[in-house]
Amino acid sequence: MKKLNIIFPTILLVLGCFAFSPAAKADPPIAGLWHNHFISDYIPPFETYSQWHRDGLEIDTPSFAPGVCMGTWEHTEGRTVKLFHVGWTPGGIPGHPESVRFELRELNTVSVDGNSFHGPYDQKFFDANGNLVAEDKGIIHATRLSVSDY
Repeated sequence: MKKLNIIFPTILLVLGCFAFSPAAKADPPIAGLWHNHFISDYIPPFETYSQWHRDGLEIDTPSFAPGVCMGTWEHTEGRTVKLFHVGWTPGGIPGHPESVRFELRELNTVSVDGNSFHGPYDQKFFDANGNLVAEDKGIIHATRLSVSDY
């Protein structure tokens, strides 16, 4: 029993030290500002800027429309993150001139050096009644932007 009384506090001490180490508090590899290039199977290629926050919030500004849209992300494993992103297309989409809602899902892998990411995306568009009216799948390639780049 004395051995257990020594081992258990030692384990807690080691785990506590890890929790306060700089590595444990480091930002996730996706956190930061990115220049995104979408290669689509449905629409012409397009670009956006996105900001990934360490708390799981993602904000995006597209090149083809005013405004922003946003999402939430989670770290899955290794250098991979999963994104769920929502927004509106005020001018509609081809074949649907009315405003439609979209949901974008990405599964991105950050490069080893942390300066790029890539992965597949799937974007679904819904009319005002919630009916699926279009789907766009493709690949996203992104490059990190930082103050030191300029």
